[in-house]
Amino acid sequence: MSRTLFIFFLILLNIIRLPLSICLIVLKNFFPFLRKRLDFERKNFSDVHSISFYRENLQADYCFEISSEGELEQVRPLIEFFLMQSKKLEIIFSSCSVALKCESLAKKYPENVRILRLPVASASFINFLYFRSLWQWVSAPVVLLCRYDFYPELLTLGFSRKLILLSASQKKFTWYKKESYNFFKIIICSNQSDEVFFKRQYPKIKIDSFDFRIPRILERLNSRETTLSEHQELKMYLDFLENSPSVNKLILGSAWISDFKIFLGEDRWNKSILSGTLHMLIVPHDLSIDSISLIQKQLFDIFPMVPIYILSKKSTFNMDEFKSKPGIIILNMSGILCELYHYFKVSYVGGGFERSIHSVLEPFLAGSTVVVGGNVQRSAEYDYIKSIAPSEIDLLNNEESFYTLFNSLIEKDPQKEIRQAIFNDCSDKMGKIISEITTC
Repeated sequence: MSRTLFIFFLILLNIIRLPLSICLIVLKNFFPFLRKRLDFERKNFSDVHSISFYRENLQADYCFEISSEGELEQVRPLIEFFLMQSKKLEIIFSSCSVALKCESLAKKYPENVRILRLPVASASFINFLYFRSLWQWVSAPVVLLCRYDFYPELLTLGFSRKLILLSASQKKFTWYKKESYNFFKIIICSNQSDEVFFKRQYPKIKIDSFDFRIPRILERLNSRETTLSEHQELKMYLDFLENSPSVNKLILGSAWISDFKIFLGEDRWNKSILSGTLHMLIVPHDLSIDSISLIQKQLFDIFPMVPIYILSKKSTFNMDEFKSKPGIIILNMSGILCELYHYFKVSYVGGGFERSIHSVLEPFLAGSTVVVGGNVQRSAEYDYIKSIAPSEIDLLNNEESFYTLFNSLIEKDPQKEIRQAIFNDCSDKMGKIISEITTC
């Protein structure tokens, strides 16, 4: 009975989507964020890559729905595999942050990829003026959702199509989510713990586990030298990292200002940096001008005697000056953090004093021991590493203890055999998952 009621509930939600969208349009003049969202969604009508395959009497093989850039990275190995097979793909995305990457993918494969900005504020059960219906856009018989976007119009695609869920997690297991999972033919979990949970909850659904971020990260690490060689402004700095074995090195990846509290109350950070026995690289989460300025100010307050250097594509960074006056380097460049983790034995990953930590798989697979702040409850990557290599990731409950922790970790060698086992298992497991998807 519960499932029947939930289906009626979804149908009702879909019916009221059009009047709700009309209300949102009326309200957009009072709420700037609504206007911005509607402008974003209306690009579907001007973007040639957003024309449905239906309009060309064609049918896609698979449709992917992702929330933001993180989800795109998770499913990218699958997308690239299908494109190598010349499959036609539809990609629906909900966040403005991933728009450029999806648009770039569509431009690269104009015959095989169509993209759609998810109509959240302009959704409808039928195409009507500026309102868009997913049922009249999605042509693929198989729809793959990533993680948690369980909008009613996405779930009801399952009435006539096969739904597959990727990177499923038991976190925040609400009634709505519990009923939603019943719509999927296959559920691929992020880790084995979630796999056990879902098999117990849904014995009739095909359940497996695999983290699609792993092959994507391995691909980036394998092409690390090629990627970094494209940034000539980094050459002298990378030589320094490679050829300074006696210097202890620490990287703060995806750092927030709130992360800098780990340096408070311990003057030995200053002495270690000034003496050149410790090198610190900070890669901010936010690379805007205002953010970089705030970070500089915060660092000056914490390390008043330590020089702060900015390394960017436009900077005049002087390596000789840095060697004579050691200090902290702030990297104002994007897209190479994963590759840089390779040079550091210990990595601190930011976000643990905000909503959640950023990717910890990247530094872990690069061979680094990882330290994070307290907010890890939303991170499936943290759970995964903790389950297979608990000594390779540390939760920093007491910020003032970081100096002692760092110096103990720098003396340890990473467990290469664990990472090698992951590398060896990755290809076989991904092949199995692909087989399950293509034969469902």
